[in-house]
Amino acid sequence: MEAMEYETTTLELADGVATLTLNRPETLNALSMRSLVDLRAALKEVVAAREARCLVITGAGRGFCTGVDLNAPRPGLNPSDPDEFLRDYFVPAYQLLTDLEIPTIAAVNGPCAGAGMSLALSCDIVVAARSSYFLQPFVNIGLVPDMGSSWLIPHAIGSARAAGLMLLGEKLPADKAAEWGLIWKCVDDGALMQEVGAMTARFAGGARLAHSLTKQLLRHAHRNDLRAQVRLELESQRLAMGTDDFREAKRAFAEKRLPVFGR
Repeated sequence: MEAMEYETTTLELADGVATLTLNRPETLNALSMRSLVDLRAALKEVVAAREARCLVITGAGRGFCTGVDLNAPRPGLNPSDPDEFLRDYFVPAYQLLTDLEIPTIAAVNGPCAGAGMSLALSCDIVVAARSSYFLQPFVNIGLVPDMGSSWLIPHAIGSARAAGLMLLGEKLPADKAAEWGLIWKCVDDGALMQEVGAMTARFAGGARLAHSLTKQLLRHAHRNDLRAQVRLELESQRLAMGTDDFREAKRAFAEKRLPVFGR
């Protein structure tokens, strides 16, 4: 796939890695209606691109995403349907992201707030530059958390920390977010894309079905009891053990070499 240019987003696919860049740097990549249309279209391209083995989402310029652009026009919305913007624009795009079968990485390169924070946390792995921060700003403007943040954040860091983060509306530095377990890792600013690149190289050369099945297990873990989760593990392991990737891994182990998984 060649690089695809949308009005507010760019998408590139190279060596099995899809990179989606939010591209409204003048607004710190705040999300407009156009942004959400572009985001959804780009994610559909990733789904259609069978060669994509992982996805990276990042922001152009100094920010990852500062949430909803309250000043951007919203043409065509029905004024009598206040749910339309979230329901018909945000939810479909975010659902596409969470349903992707390939690993997803948020490379947080600056402010990450509101719906932008939900976008990052909807990815499987979040790596943040040390100068970046996370923010739930809703109470500061008389609103409530949305786009799944009231579920994502308590599940990641517990109810006490989530309550403080949401009710006080204060910035959470990236290093503290990593310490709390909200994100995978905080790295020096200059090392962000190098760190992400090392991860994408592993995913691009990894066992595709194993990644997909592991994501499925993680999705179900929040709602399954132990018995149901073990049953799902057994079903998933049966599928994984029937793949060429597993047979290659066994050969590689016997031959004392690294496995070369299928493309």
